[in-house]
Amino acid sequence: MSVPLVPIRRGPSLLTQLSMALIVVAGVLLAWLLLIVGPTTGHALAEFGSATLRESAATMREVSTSMTGQSSQVLIDLIAHNTTARERALADLPLETLGGDVAAIRAAVLREDAERSARQRRNVEVLAAEMQRRAERDMQRRLDELADVRAAREAGFVRDLNGGLLTLLAVTLMVLLLVLGLGLHRLVVRPAQRLRSATRRVADGEATVDLPPAPRGELGELTRDFAAMVGELDGSRRALQHLADNLEAEVARKSRALESSHRQLAQAERLAALGTLAGGVAHEFHNVIGGIRGCADELSADEPDADRRETLAVITRAAERGVGIVRQLQRFAQQPVERRGRVDPAAIVTDALRLCEPAARRQQVHVERDLAAGLAVDGDADGLHQVFVNLLVNALQALPQGGTLTVRVHAAVAPDERVVVQVSDTGTGIPPEALPHVFEPFFTTRRDAADPAQRGSGLGLSVSYGIVASHGGRIEVESQTGRGTTFRVLLPRSQG
Repeated sequence: MSVPLVPIRRGPSLLTQLSMALIVVAGVLLAWLLLIVGPTTGHALAEFGSATLRESAATMREVSTSMTGQSSQVLIDLIAHNTTARERALADLPLETLGGDVAAIRAAVLREDAERSARQRRNVEVLAAEMQRRAERDMQRRLDELADVRAAREAGFVRDLNGGLLTLLAVTLMVLLLVLGLGLHRLVVRPAQRLRSATRRVADGEATVDLPPAPRGELGELTRDFAAMVGELDGSRRALQHLADNLEAEVARKSRALESSHRQLAQAERLAALGTLAGGVAHEFHNVIGGIRGCADELSADEPDADRRETLAVITRAAERGVGIVRQLQRFAQQPVERRGRVDPAAIVTDALRLCEPAARRQQVHVERDLAAGLAVDGDADGLHQVFVNLLVNALQALPQGGTLTVRVHAAVAPDERVVVQVSDTGTGIPPEALPHVFEPFFTTRRDAADPAQRGSGLGLSVSYGIVASHGGRIEVESQTGRGTTFRVLLPRSQG
């Protein structure tokens, strides 16, 4: 459908507009140079010169004070040395030969010498102060002269700077006008006219147009962007048509995905409730079974009758099996992982296969393995070993007449950052009505199996679910009756 174009009122040409813009920019730059750059530079230079003079003056005063102090200290030390020398000389004089009070004579001489030394030290201090005062007066006079010279030089530098900036601005403006006058028409006006013609054709409803060659620079990028826009518009039209043709199939696919998500959420909530119940039941029964076992042990110790002792032993063994079931219920209730460490899932699966391979050979089950090395998870190696053994035993029980057991360990694609352990069999499969309940405690499809060894207690998968959940992972199951079952254990990868 053609879109009518609104008439555009013509204004000044692009060259005229750019020339006017350059003149305005030149005026702004001139004002900026004269009113801001020049004064700011002069002020900064003045501040720098003043700071330099202040630092120099402070340094000179420190040096003068240090030299005056050192000189006065040398004189004071000399006076003290002479005083000490005279004291030693007085002590060595043989005044006893003169007669009289020798101690009084010595004390009088020492007192007079000390007074003379004190007067000399005061004279030295007065002399040092006068020398410091004269030195500071001479330094201040010289600093004032230097400040005047600095101010004159700064004024001349600012004038030269302003003149150079004005000359540079004038030359730059002339060069820019020349470049615009020569290259604007070739680089901007002609490509813009060709692009405008193409946009008019697109606006008139043409799906494809022959765009002009893309020049260099921003206008070329605009031409390429316009070409990409035309291509995306055509692609969007085809995509909309395709979406309209396949809308029903897409809605059905989304509905199936939403239904699967709802089933998973419902199963997670149901298993969480069962885990809470299992934890409470395990807590209550643990004390009861412990009491029964204790009473049976106590009675057995004092019972002389062999038949009754055997009965009590049966009671004790039953209580011990009950303790084992309680512990499995506690594992299902997602108790914290007892021992955490960096473990290799492939190594744990290999150990679990070593335990199950004799049974696989007896049943003529072919074991296929694909165990990726170098993957790691943080968790309890013993707990994960129990999970993998449970899955392998369940798979072998589903293959009484032989078949294929496939075990894989691999990394999930990003961004899941998970390690996947997959156990698949070609056995009898799980009925669809039983599939939602396989992780519930005491649920089993082999409760009435003819072979007692094939009968299950219904705790293996529930305990495995609790162990995997305590590691922050999940178990997924897929099964078709008569074709086999696949269990997937997804565990977070170690970040260490």
